[in-house]
Amino acid sequence: MNITNTTIDKVFKIDSNDEQEKQILGAYLFGMFNGLGHEKNSKPVDIQSAMIQVANENLSYSLESAVQFSQFLINSTDKDFHPTMFAIIHRGLEGYFMYKDDENEKLSRDFHDIMEVVKEAT
Repeated sequence: MNITNTTIDKVFKIDSNDEQEKQILGAYLFGMFNGLGHEKNSKPVDIQSAMIQVANENLSYSLESAVQFSQFLINSTDKDFHPTMFAIIHRGLEGYFMYKDDENEKLSRDFHDIMEVVKEAT
């Protein structure tokens, strides 16, 4: 997916050894993928497979862990399942429109604001 190629290294910049940061990025990207998928009329399974691929290739999860993480993200689209991840996914959905409008500074600020709030809360 183009979103990952242009944003992970340039816009989001996380510590790839920090599991919490990887999960926050994964949730945010999942929201962005859903925005893109909705726009392109993608099937949910296509969005899930893209998330598995990104978790495996870009976030260094094993294939099994990437599959489990993608299922966790799907489950997190139910607010009652995991309210924090639900909120991050929805911010990522909004982030997709920033990405689409080439507002990379705003996108980066939004993502890092979320990262800061989550880290302060834990």
